[in-house]
Amino acid sequence: MKNIITGILCLFFLLPADLIAQNRNDALRFVTQYPVLDPANAGISGASSAAFFDYGSVLRNPATLGLARESSVSFGIGLRDVEEEATFLNRRRAYDDTQFGITNATYVYRFPTVQGSLVMGGGYNQIMNFNRAFRINGYNTRSSITDFFFDNPFYFQTAFDAFAIEEDDFGQFPVLRPDFDSPFAGIDQTANQFERGQMGEFTISVASEVVQNLFAGITLGIPVGTYSYKLDFLERDTQNVHGDLSTIIGGESFVIPGIDNILWTDRIDADITGFSARAGLVYQALPNLSFGVSYAIPTRYRVEESYSVFIRTTYENGTSESARMIGDTSYQIRTPSRLNVGVSTHGLPINLSATVERVGNSRIEFRNFGDLGSEIELNEEIRDDFRTAFNYHIGAVLAISDVIQPSFGYSYLAGVSRANDNPVQFITGGLRIGMNQGFTINLGLQYNMFDDSQILYDFYDYTADNGSFLNETVSSSISRYHFMAGISVRF
Repeated sequence: MKNIITGILCLFFLLPADLIAQNRNDALRFVTQYPVLDPANAGISGASSAAFFDYGSVLRNPATLGLARESSVSFGIGLRDVEEEATFLNRRRAYDDTQFGITNATYVYRFPTVQGSLVMGGGYNQIMNFNRAFRINGYNTRSSITDFFFDNPFYFQTAFDAFAIEEDDFGQFPVLRPDFDSPFAGIDQTANQFERGQMGEFTISVASEVVQNLFAGITLGIPVGTYSYKLDFLERDTQNVHGDLSTIIGGESFVIPGIDNILWTDRIDADITGFSARAGLVYQALPNLSFGVSYAIPTRYRVEESYSVFIRTTYENGTSESARMIGDTSYQIRTPSRLNVGVSTHGLPINLSATVERVGNSRIEFRNFGDLGSEIELNEEIRDDFRTAFNYHIGAVLAISDVIQPSFGYSYLAGVSRANDNPVQFITGGLRIGMNQGFTINLGLQYNMFDDSQILYDFYDYTADNGSFLNETVSSSISRYHFMAGISVRF
């Protein structure tokens, strides 16, 4: 069986190694957009398809810019905290991470007009953050990370150079599984994983009242973002079940020292740039009621990735062997189209807003991947697994006074993957404090919760020995808190 597996690995080595790192979830991660993340819009959770709350409303519908009554300058910052409870090998561990970033920096200018309106604006708004963090620990009695290295062409050579994969006169084998036919002795596993970064968009917008009570607008944008991934995975022989191994190398007897621990670290850093375009309409059907519709065309993101892999094998005698692999790659992602339809009331003691968003996720595609066969295969997986999603956003603003206006919102983002259908929900709150006629403080809090399940690694099922693979999976409950504070100066 060892010779068969080795032969399969040789076939895999014909593929470019940098292509193994991407999968359909990488595409989904970069094109997902959360409810509008500036302090003025946060409270209504992005339900701004038919109402203007600040320049960030144009990310939902550019025509809302035409509803701006004054010129303004806005700036905001945000503090993000993620708390994650991860279950691995029936053990639950909690972990958290905190990040800080700019949420928005925008400018709106309302041109003087005799009738109607003509408004232009531009600036930066955050549209997504990638914060994740989990910690796991457990004693694994069925697999080792070295099993994963052995059957994965992306990691095999690095693991071999670090002696996490050994070779004797009988063939190659994971260092913690010298006999494929014997039960695995077990290993203690500990890992920390972090994902960080954010997506934002530099935009320029224009909107006008083209006929009485009908506003039209367009927005052109340049999305930019950074993403970083870090995994530290340690295996330790805490129960001393992996002792010295006597074998034959080059026709001579040889003793491989017992393994104390194996360390694996993964790093990925990505820069994302792209182009976006949106168009929209808002119709004021009644003095206190507006309807809005907008459409964002599919465009492309360019992703530039650099990665590094480090593996170190430490023996019980204190010596160690290590190896490192570094590289970079680039590719493009075709983004999904987005259709927003919404309704809002205004000028009432309590104003309500609602938006329904249709996202064509099945049209996400990899482009310029470097290998046409792998590109076609990944895009087929996307079409089979991803589906069109309908997202719902609702919000309410309480016009208590001109000085204080609290707001509340809720968003439901439907699950995209048929294989892992977990919706994402948001509960939001905001507070607008009018310090004087031209100066406002905006506060926002967004709470985001969802469940997730991800494959930590896969390995060959030696017990069944029928060509199948098993997964070591981490199940997580994630809570994100995003506190935003900003100012707006109107003139």
